[in-house]
Amino acid sequence: MGKRIYGVTIPIAGHAYVEVEATDEKEAEQAAFDQLDSKHIEDWEGLRQFNSGNVCHCPSPWEVEIQDQGEAEE
Repeated sequence: MGKRIYGVTIPIAGHAYVEVEATDEKEAEQAAFDQLDSKHIEDWEGLRQFNSGNVCHCPSPWEVEIQDQGEAEE
């Protein structure tokens, strides 16, 4: 019997880093989600088990982290 082709979906968890111009943190978070694509991914980890019952096996940090980088150039 020969080899077969399989489509495999792997659950991943990680984070992406996006620099945006905004007037406040709420606007910055929305702008980051609007601009997000695969080129922004800094780190990701393949997970053999993503969840079990009500437990998520996802590495931290799992919340949006926002850092003020200073004034935007005009």
